[in-house]
Amino acid sequence: MVMNGTKRKRKSSRKRTPKTHRVYCTYFPDGRYYIGYSCKSDKLYEKYYGSSKIVQEYVGELKKVTIAEFTQKSHAKMQEFLLQWENREDEHCINDMLNIRLRRSHLKDFTPVKWRPHE
Repeated sequence: MVMNGTKRKRKSSRKRTPKTHRVYCTYFPDGRYYIGYSCKSDKLYEKYYGSSKIVQEYVGELKKVTIAEFTQKSHAKMQEFLLQWENREDEHCINDMLNIRLRRSHLKDFTPVKWRPHE
């Protein structure tokens, strides 16, 4: 149906599976680490180690540890930011880009996870 020259969108009848929003840490053999966020499916997440240029271009074996899983993206993004901020002065933390834009009202029931990188 066309109204005023625009098409109406059809709603999908398929039910979406809720995404799992993960905060993870990728460790390099030399002790450096990268803290990141992912909402990839289980299968894709297994092979994903981060979007950092250093991670993407690294040739060798990396180890990834899932720090926390959330049902809400805003909670996962806040947790990622807090951990990156807490570890910003650690010379082993390679996170350089901090990117956060969250609606405060979505964080009313957020409780941060306590975590420290292992050495």
